[in-house]
Amino acid sequence: MNNKTINTFLFSLIILIWGLSFYKGIETAFGIWSISEIFTHCFFVIPGACYLIFQKRELLSQQSFKVNYWLVIPLIAISVFYVFGVIGDIRLLMHIAAFISLPILVWMMIGNQAAKCIAFPLYFILFSIPIGEQLIPYLQELTTDIAVPLLEFSGVPIYRNGLYLDIPAGRFLVAEACSGISFLIASVVFGNLYAYLSFEKRPKQLVFVFISIIVPILANAIRVYGIVLTAHLTDMEYAAGADHLIYGGVFYAIVLFLLIIIGERFRDKKLTDKVDVETNLKENDAAFKYWPVTILLIAIFSIQYFWLSSIKSIQQTVVINSSLIQLDLLPYHVNKKELVNWRPHFPDAVETQQGHIKIDENTKVDFFSASYDGRDGELISSINKFYYASRWSLVQTRSIRLVNSSKLVQLTELVSPEGKKRLLIHWYRLGGTHYISKVNIKLNQTFQQLLGKVDGSGVVALSIESDKDNKFILALFSKVISQMD
Repeated sequence: MNNKTINTFLFSLIILIWGLSFYKGIETAFGIWSISEIFTHCFFVIPGACYLIFQKRELLSQQSFKVNYWLVIPLIAISVFYVFGVIGDIRLLMHIAAFISLPILVWMMIGNQAAKCIAFPLYFILFSIPIGEQLIPYLQELTTDIAVPLLEFSGVPIYRNGLYLDIPAGRFLVAEACSGISFLIASVVFGNLYAYLSFEKRPKQLVFVFISIIVPILANAIRVYGIVLTAHLTDMEYAAGADHLIYGGVFYAIVLFLLIIIGERFRDKKLTDKVDVETNLKENDAAFKYWPVTILLIAIFSIQYFWLSSIKSIQQTVVINSSLIQLDLLPYHVNKKELVNWRPHFPDAVETQQGHIKIDENTKVDFFSASYDGRDGELISSINKFYYASRWSLVQTRSIRLVNSSKLVQLTELVSPEGKKRLLIHWYRLGGTHYISKVNIKLNQTFQQLLGKVDGSGVVALSIESDKDNKFILALFSKVISQMD
């Protein structure tokens, strides 16, 4: 068996080790690709990157492959990053670690000189990471902020109530589907790929990528503007039902076509990669020594595996009292009935409490709490909702400090399609510590678990549906909270 065959076998073995070591991150990413139309393009990213590398095969054959052991340092950091994500069930971290480690592994195996030849295909692999859904609320707001002035300028009588747009003919909601996130992500991926294939100079590439970000955002706002304007002019005969989604798809196709036209107008003539006639295959065979790096990677990822196993075994043996608050100790009348108008959704909580706290004959405060024992369910998860988007629309959210209280809480103002206002405050608990930031509590919770410490956690929320002044409602919240501590 010659050196080339051995190196090919070891190269394949290292890729297999990567797949096994980051299996959970790859599996969960695959699941997202399968169910979310936003990320269906991810199925084609790695095959596309492989094809782009294949196109460079002649140039690669002229390079001297030499293992870059310095990249072991970022690989170790990524491995710790991945463990952090798995323990905290932070899937975004798992996906980032999994798909950043792959191009770094390839870079380490072939060395700097060869990796430079396939820099873009290695970078392109990063588009396998299903990231971007976090932008949806901001894109909804931005789309509304742009569309409303355009409608006002066009003479359409319009009243904005959160994400609801009221015109004389009817009402529209700038929902998640109207954020344009699918088209934005697809446009960014397309923009990067097109810039690589069509432009030689880096400034041109960067400009086109920038255009591929700005154009879909503006186009989506114009799409919403066009839908509402069409509904207004036709008295809701057109663009008011499912057909507005069809119009949107056609509009996106037109915008993508315009991007291609812009790119073709300034496209460079791509030059064929010039390669030296003399090859370095013998040097590659001698320099392509994978045995040491294979053993090193097996050691790193074995430590990663045993670290994860030890932490999970600790989690299974710890028993925690998960209850957050003792409602029976409150000086108010507590009616523990299921909430109707406001329904938080924390399905995996170990214990939930909900109902109404009656302050006086005319005033009651809705309350909800969800508790977790550190083993089952996740406090910070995308499936947990403080309200249903179909029932309430977000007006604003901010952190505040209540009167006569040292406690910071997160205040959320909601509005219903009927125009009813609801104020909601919430805070998190981890052990005996108070949090309002999802990021802070998640990071602290995961860090403690890495050290083998498991604490109970949970969330407490209070809400009132009322048209009274915000100061009056916040004073009621402060009064209730002072009795909870």
